[in-house]
Amino acid sequence: MEIISTIVGQVGIMYVLMAIGFIVYRKELINEEGAKQISNLLVWVINPLIMLTRYQMEFSIDKLKELGISFIVSLFAMLLGFLIGKIIFKKEQRIDKFAIGFANAGFIGIPLVTSIMGIDKVFFLSAYLVCFNILSYTYGIYMVSNNKSLVTVKSVLLNPGIIAVALGLLVFISPIKIPKLIYDAFNLVGQTNTPIAMILLGTYIGRSKIITLFNDRHAYFVAFVKLIIIPIIIMILFKFLPSSLSEIKKVVLIAMSTPVGLTVPMFSQMYGGDYEYGAKLVGLSTLLSLVTIPIILYLANIVW
Repeated sequence: MEIISTIVGQVGIMYVLMAIGFIVYRKELINEEGAKQISNLLVWVINPLIMLTRYQMEFSIDKLKELGISFIVSLFAMLLGFLIGKIIFKKEQRIDKFAIGFANAGFIGIPLVTSIMGIDKVFFLSAYLVCFNILSYTYGIYMVSNNKSLVTVKSVLLNPGIIAVALGLLVFISPIKIPKLIYDAFNLVGQTNTPIAMILLGTYIGRSKIITLFNDRHAYFVAFVKLIIIPIIIMILFKFLPSSLSEIKKVVLIAMSTPVGLTVPMFSQMYGGDYEYGAKLVGLSTLLSLVTIPIILYLANIVW
Protein backbone atom coordinates (compact mmCIF):
# COMPACT_ATOMS: atom_id res chain seq x y z
CA MET A 1 0.00 0.00 0.00
CA GLU A 2 2.87 2.37 0.73
CA ILE A 3 4.23 1.95 -2.80
CA ILE A 4 0.82 2.62 -4.33
CA SER A 5 0.28 5.64 -2.07
CA THR A 6 3.65 7.10 -3.06
CA ILE A 7 3.02 6.59 -6.76
CA VAL A 8 -0.51 8.03 -6.60
CA GLY A 9 0.76 11.04 -4.67
CA GLN A 10 3.61 11.80 -7.06
CA VAL A 11 1.52 11.29 -10.20
CA GLY A 12 -1.28 13.38 -8.70
CA ILE A 13 1.12 16.27 -8.13
CA MET A 14 2.38 15.93 -11.70
CA TYR A 15 -1.13 16.18 -13.12
CA VAL A 16 -1.99 19.25 -11.04
CA LEU A 17 1.15 20.98 -12.32
CA MET A 18 0.35 19.90 -15.88
CA ALA A 19 -3.13 21.40 -15.48
CA ILE A 20 -1.57 24.72 -14.46
CA GLY A 21 0.59 24.67 -17.59
CA PHE A 22 -2.41 23.76 -19.72
CA ILE A 23 -4.42 26.70 -18.35
CA VAL A 24 -1.66 29.33 -18.62
CA TYR A 25 -1.05 28.33 -22.26
CA ARG A 26 -4.73 28.41 -23.16
CA LYS A 27 -5.00 31.82 -21.42
CA GLU A 28 -1.99 32.94 -23.51
CA LEU A 29 0.15 33.76 -20.48
CA ILE A 30 2.87 31.62 -22.12
CA ASN A 31 3.34 31.32 -25.88
CA GLU A 32 5.40 28.86 -27.93
CA GLU A 33 8.53 31.02 -27.82
CA GLY A 34 8.25 31.31 -24.03
CA ALA A 35 7.83 27.55 -23.72
CA LYS A 36 10.96 27.00 -25.79
CA GLN A 37 12.95 29.34 -23.55
CA ILE A 38 11.72 27.52 -20.44
CA SER A 39 12.75 24.24 -22.07
CA ASN A 40 16.26 25.62 -22.65
CA LEU A 41 16.44 26.73 -19.00
CA LEU A 42 15.58 23.22 -17.82
CA VAL A 43 17.98 21.40 -20.12
CA TRP A 44 20.95 23.75 -19.83
CA VAL A 45 20.75 25.09 -16.27
CA ILE A 46 18.36 23.40 -13.84
CA ASN A 47 19.02 19.74 -14.67
CA PRO A 48 22.84 20.11 -14.57
CA LEU A 49 22.65 21.80 -11.15
CA ILE A 50 20.59 18.86 -9.85
CA MET A 51 23.35 16.47 -10.93
CA LEU A 52 26.13 18.59 -9.44
CA THR A 53 24.56 18.93 -5.99
CA ARG A 54 23.85 15.20 -5.78
CA TYR A 55 27.55 14.46 -5.28
CA GLN A 56 27.99 16.69 -2.24
CA MET A 57 28.97 13.89 0.19
CA GLU A 58 31.97 12.45 1.99
CA PHE A 59 34.23 10.26 -0.17
CA SER A 60 34.79 6.57 0.45
CA ILE A 61 36.22 3.77 -1.69
CA ASP A 62 33.19 1.56 -1.05
CA LYS A 63 30.82 4.27 -2.23
CA LEU A 64 32.93 4.84 -5.34
CA LYS A 65 32.84 1.10 -6.16
CA GLU A 66 29.08 0.96 -5.62
CA LEU A 67 28.66 4.01 -7.81
CA GLY A 68 30.71 2.36 -10.57
CA ILE A 69 28.67 -0.86 -10.39
CA SER A 70 25.43 1.13 -10.38
CA PHE A 71 26.61 2.99 -13.47
CA ILE A 72 27.42 -0.23 -15.35
CA VAL A 73 24.11 -1.88 -14.42
CA SER A 74 22.20 1.30 -15.35
CA LEU A 75 24.00 1.62 -18.67
CA PHE A 76 23.23 -2.00 -19.50
CA ALA A 77 19.53 -1.50 -18.71
CA MET A 78 19.24 1.69 -20.77
CA LEU A 79 21.09 0.25 -23.77
CA LEU A 80 18.82 -2.80 -23.60
CA GLY A 81 15.82 -0.47 -23.76
CA PHE A 82 17.22 1.22 -26.86
CA LEU A 83 17.91 -2.17 -28.47
CA ILE A 84 14.31 -3.26 -27.86
CA GLY A 85 13.11 0.02 -29.36
CA LYS A 86 15.29 -0.51 -32.44
CA ILE A 87 13.82 -3.99 -32.90
CA ILE A 88 10.17 -3.03 -32.38
CA PHE A 89 9.87 0.39 -34.02
CA LYS A 90 10.57 1.52 -37.56
CA LYS A 91 13.51 3.73 -38.45
CA GLU A 92 11.36 6.85 -38.83
CA GLN A 93 9.64 6.37 -35.44
CA ARG A 94 12.39 8.33 -33.71
CA ILE A 95 10.25 9.78 -30.91
CA ASP A 96 8.97 6.31 -29.97
CA LYS A 97 12.53 4.97 -29.69
CA PHE A 98 13.54 7.98 -27.63
CA ALA A 99 10.50 7.67 -25.36
CA ILE A 100 11.04 4.06 -24.30
CA GLY A 101 14.73 4.64 -23.64
CA PHE A 102 14.51 7.69 -21.38
CA ALA A 103 12.43 7.42 -18.22
CA ASN A 104 11.18 9.99 -15.70
CA ALA A 105 13.49 8.55 -13.05
CA GLY A 106 14.09 11.85 -11.31
CA PHE A 107 10.70 13.05 -10.10
CA ILE A 108 9.02 9.65 -9.73
CA GLY A 109 12.10 7.48 -9.18
CA ILE A 110 13.65 9.46 -6.31
CA PRO A 111 10.58 9.46 -4.02
CA LEU A 112 9.88 5.79 -4.85
CA VAL A 113 13.41 4.70 -3.99
CA THR A 114 13.33 6.84 -0.84
CA SER A 115 9.99 5.41 0.28
CA ILE A 116 10.74 1.77 -0.50
CA MET A 117 14.46 1.46 0.22
CA GLY A 118 15.53 4.55 2.18
CA ILE A 119 16.99 7.91 1.19
CA ASP A 120 20.58 6.63 1.24
CA LYS A 121 19.81 4.39 -1.77
CA VAL A 122 19.19 7.48 -3.92
CA PHE A 123 22.98 7.44 -4.28
CA PHE A 124 22.62 4.38 -6.53
CA LEU A 125 19.94 6.18 -8.53
CA SER A 126 22.35 9.07 -9.13
CA ALA A 127 24.46 6.70 -11.25
CA TYR A 128 21.41 5.98 -13.39
CA LEU A 129 20.84 9.72 -13.78
CA VAL A 130 24.47 10.12 -14.87
CA CYS A 131 23.87 7.56 -17.64
CA PHE A 132 20.66 9.38 -18.48
CA ASN A 133 22.49 12.69 -18.92
CA ILE A 134 25.34 11.28 -20.98
CA LEU A 135 23.06 9.31 -23.31
CA SER A 136 20.40 12.01 -23.64
CA TYR A 137 22.93 14.66 -24.71
CA THR A 138 24.46 12.29 -27.25
CA TYR A 139 22.35 9.41 -28.56
CA GLY A 140 19.14 11.14 -27.49
CA ILE A 141 19.85 14.28 -29.51
CA TYR A 142 20.72 12.14 -32.52
CA MET A 143 17.54 10.05 -32.21
CA VAL A 144 15.31 13.11 -32.11
CA SER A 145 17.09 15.19 -34.75
CA ASN A 146 18.39 12.39 -36.99
CA ASN A 147 21.38 14.69 -37.47
CA LYS A 148 24.81 13.32 -36.51
CA SER A 149 26.38 16.76 -36.95
CA LEU A 150 24.63 17.94 -33.77
CA VAL A 151 26.55 15.32 -31.78
CA THR A 152 30.25 16.26 -31.89
CA VAL A 153 33.08 15.60 -29.46
CA LYS A 154 32.89 19.25 -28.48
CA SER A 155 29.14 19.15 -27.90
CA VAL A 156 29.46 15.97 -25.85
CA LEU A 157 32.31 17.18 -23.65
CA LEU A 158 31.08 20.74 -23.24
CA ASN A 159 27.35 20.21 -22.78
CA PRO A 160 26.07 21.14 -19.30
CA GLY A 161 25.03 17.60 -18.37
CA ILE A 162 28.50 16.13 -18.89
CA ILE A 163 30.23 19.12 -17.26
CA ALA A 164 27.93 18.77 -14.24
CA VAL A 165 28.79 15.06 -13.93
CA ALA A 166 32.53 15.75 -14.17
CA LEU A 167 32.36 18.53 -11.59
CA GLY A 168 30.15 16.39 -9.37
CA LEU A 169 32.70 13.57 -9.35
CA LEU A 170 35.44 16.07 -8.45
CA VAL A 171 33.29 17.31 -5.56
CA PHE A 172 32.71 13.71 -4.44
CA ILE A 173 36.39 12.74 -4.58
CA SER A 174 37.79 15.99 -3.22
CA PRO A 175 37.85 16.84 0.51
CA ILE A 176 36.88 20.36 -0.52
CA LYS A 177 33.12 20.62 -1.01
CA ILE A 178 30.87 23.27 -2.52
CA PRO A 179 30.54 26.18 -0.05
CA LYS A 180 27.24 26.05 1.82
CA LEU A 181 25.94 29.34 0.42
CA ILE A 182 26.55 28.26 -3.18
CA TYR A 183 25.31 24.72 -2.53
CA ASP A 184 22.07 26.02 -1.01
CA ALA A 185 21.55 28.32 -4.01
CA PHE A 186 22.21 25.52 -6.52
CA ASN A 187 20.01 23.13 -4.57
CA LEU A 188 17.21 25.69 -4.51
CA VAL A 189 17.41 26.06 -8.29
CA GLY A 190 17.35 22.27 -8.66
CA GLN A 191 14.17 22.06 -6.61
CA THR A 192 12.36 24.08 -9.29
CA ASN A 193 12.86 21.27 -11.80
CA THR A 194 9.64 19.37 -11.21
CA PRO A 195 7.15 22.28 -11.13
CA ILE A 196 8.73 24.05 -14.10
CA ALA A 197 9.06 20.85 -16.15
CA MET A 198 5.48 19.72 -15.49
CA ILE A 199 4.02 23.18 -16.16
CA LEU A 200 6.00 23.16 -19.42
CA LEU A 201 4.53 19.75 -20.27
CA GLY A 202 1.07 21.19 -19.64
CA THR A 203 1.74 23.91 -22.21
CA TYR A 204 2.65 21.23 -24.75
CA ILE A 205 -0.63 19.41 -24.12
CA GLY A 206 -2.47 22.75 -24.25
CA ARG A 207 -1.59 23.05 -27.93
CA SER A 208 -3.84 20.15 -28.86
CA LYS A 209 -7.24 18.83 -27.83
CA ILE A 210 -7.14 17.08 -24.45
CA ILE A 211 -8.99 14.06 -25.86
CA THR A 212 -5.99 13.30 -28.08
CA LEU A 213 -4.11 12.24 -24.95
CA PHE A 214 -6.27 9.11 -24.74
CA ASN A 215 -7.38 8.25 -28.29
CA ASP A 216 -4.07 7.25 -29.90
CA ARG A 217 -3.74 3.46 -30.04
CA HIS A 218 -0.09 3.65 -31.01
CA ALA A 219 0.68 5.77 -27.93
CA TYR A 220 -0.83 3.00 -25.78
CA PHE A 221 1.44 0.48 -27.50
CA VAL A 222 4.52 2.64 -26.83
CA ALA A 223 3.47 2.97 -23.18
CA PHE A 224 2.99 -0.82 -22.97
CA VAL A 225 6.52 -1.42 -24.26
CA LYS A 226 7.96 1.22 -21.92
CA LEU A 227 6.07 0.26 -18.76
CA ILE A 228 5.65 -3.53 -19.11
CA ILE A 229 7.84 -5.19 -21.76
CA ILE A 230 11.17 -3.53 -20.97
CA PRO A 231 10.92 -3.79 -17.14
CA ILE A 232 9.94 -7.47 -17.33
CA ILE A 233 12.88 -8.29 -19.62
CA ILE A 234 15.25 -6.39 -17.31
CA MET A 235 13.76 -8.12 -14.28
CA ILE A 236 14.42 -11.55 -15.80
CA LEU A 237 17.99 -10.71 -16.84
CA PHE A 238 18.77 -9.16 -13.45
CA LYS A 239 17.91 -12.48 -11.82
CA PHE A 240 21.26 -13.79 -13.07
CA LEU A 241 23.26 -10.99 -11.42
CA PRO A 242 24.85 -11.71 -8.01
CA SER A 243 22.55 -11.47 -5.00
CA SER A 244 25.02 -9.00 -3.46
CA LEU A 245 23.76 -6.46 -6.02
CA SER A 246 20.13 -6.83 -4.97
CA GLU A 247 19.75 -3.20 -3.86
CA ILE A 248 21.33 -1.82 -7.03
CA LYS A 249 19.17 -4.11 -9.17
CA LYS A 250 16.01 -2.92 -7.46
CA VAL A 251 16.94 0.76 -7.78
CA VAL A 252 17.65 0.40 -11.51
CA LEU A 253 14.46 -1.60 -12.06
CA ILE A 254 12.44 1.15 -10.34
CA ALA A 255 14.11 3.75 -12.56
CA MET A 256 13.42 1.78 -15.74
CA SER A 257 9.78 1.22 -14.72
CA THR A 258 8.98 4.92 -14.44
CA PRO A 259 7.03 6.62 -17.27
CA VAL A 260 8.39 8.43 -20.32
CA GLY A 261 10.82 11.21 -19.37
CA LEU A 262 10.16 14.92 -19.78
CA THR A 263 13.22 15.20 -21.99
CA VAL A 264 11.19 13.62 -24.81
CA PRO A 265 8.95 16.64 -25.53
CA MET A 266 11.64 19.12 -24.45
CA PHE A 267 14.33 17.72 -26.76
CA SER A 268 11.71 17.26 -29.49
CA GLN A 269 10.96 20.96 -29.38
CA MET A 270 14.65 21.93 -29.28
CA TYR A 271 15.74 19.65 -32.11
CA GLY A 272 12.82 19.60 -34.51
CA GLY A 273 10.80 16.57 -33.39
CA ASP A 274 7.07 16.20 -32.77
CA TYR A 275 6.95 17.64 -29.25
CA GLU A 276 3.14 17.48 -29.01
CA TYR A 277 3.28 13.73 -29.59
CA GLY A 278 6.13 13.50 -27.07
CA ALA A 279 3.98 15.33 -24.49
CA LYS A 280 1.14 12.88 -25.17
CA LEU A 281 3.45 9.92 -24.45
CA VAL A 282 4.57 11.51 -21.17
CA GLY A 283 1.03 12.26 -20.02
CA LEU A 284 -0.41 8.87 -20.96
CA SER A 285 2.46 6.78 -19.61
CA THR A 286 2.47 8.78 -16.36
CA LEU A 287 -1.19 7.97 -15.79
CA LEU A 288 -0.75 4.28 -16.65
CA SER A 289 2.28 3.98 -14.35
CA LEU A 290 -0.12 4.18 -11.40
CA VAL A 291 -0.98 0.57 -12.19
CA THR A 292 2.16 -0.79 -13.85
CA ILE A 293 4.88 0.15 -11.32
CA PRO A 294 3.29 -1.72 -8.37
CA ILE A 295 2.80 -4.75 -10.63
CA ILE A 296 6.45 -4.74 -11.76
CA LEU A 297 7.78 -4.40 -8.19
CA TYR A 298 5.44 -7.16 -6.98
CA LEU A 299 6.69 -9.48 -9.75
CA ALA A 300 10.30 -8.59 -8.95
CA ASN A 301 9.83 -9.71 -5.34
CA ILE A 302 8.55 -13.07 -6.64
CA VAL A 303 11.19 -13.58 -9.36
CA TRP A 304 14.18 -12.52 -7.25
